[in-house]
Amino acid sequence: HHFNKKFLPFNWGANPYRGCEHSCPYCFARYTHEYLGYNSDTEFDNKILVKVNAADVLEKELSRPGWKREAVNLGSVCDPYQPAEKKFKNTRQVLEVFAKHKNPLFVGTKSNLILRDIDLLSVMAKRTTLIVYFTITTLDENIRRKIEPRAATIDERLDAVKQLSDAGVTVGILFMPIFPYLTDDFENINGVVKAVSDAGAKDLVPGVLDLRASCRNRVLSLIKEELPDLLPKYLALYKTAYAPKDYVWKIYRAVEIARRSCGFKKFEMPVLTEKQTTLEV
Repeated sequence: HHFNKKFLPFNWGANPYRGCEHSCPYCFARYTHEYLGYNSDTEFDNKILVKVNAADVLEKELSRPGWKREAVNLGSVCDPYQPAEKKFKNTRQVLEVFAKHKNPLFVGTKSNLILRDIDLLSVMAKRTTLIVYFTITTLDENIRRKIEPRAATIDERLDAVKQLSDAGVTVGILFMPIFPYLTDDFENINGVVKAVSDAGAKDLVPGVLDLRASCRNRVLSLIKEELPDLLPKYLALYKTAYAPKDYVWKIYRAVEIARRSCGFKKFEMPVLTEKQTTLEV
């Protein structure tokens, strides 16, 4: 499917599954289940639709004469390495098609299951632009279990970052969403940035939690049940779907200071053309 977001480094998304078992309360993609007639709150994470012909459809799309090898984001509304992938191997089959066509690819995940495909990913990294992005927002497993209850542990993700980096795959970090009063302190920010830098990550992109649409009810319910002392602060901070700009920029400045202290270089996303399908980092 096509994106029309100028701030994104890709214009296309591909999803081997619909729905996601990781059950993150902040997930923005739950609404997509409503298009299929399902309840986005109760069925997004337990009614997983497997696109059994995903690889065949992708082969046809990438073989079209008009296709210009534009960058694709694998996992725009699901985690391509959620538990269902262990059984169905849809993502592996889709990766093989992308590899065949040497198509630039971004992969986003919270799962160390991606290491199963390190053989294929390491080959792809030598032939085209390939960047794997892991979501890591805290080093505290107690917090992780609250906000990402069914995803891989932080240690498992950091290990995957290291193994992929050692195999020649460019790895970035999605430091998002940053939860106010929970993961926004300097100790956590500096700890996360240093840990992912030590593991070999080449980039880190921050993002503060927003509470759009049904995300608001889910996140506030989580806060009320698990961290009730924070609820008044959240209600005061989120008068709208977004935290105030001065708060957001304060967090971004803290992240940038941590980035620089760990030696992260400025990382410019490529604008890929038909003839330019590789990226040197």
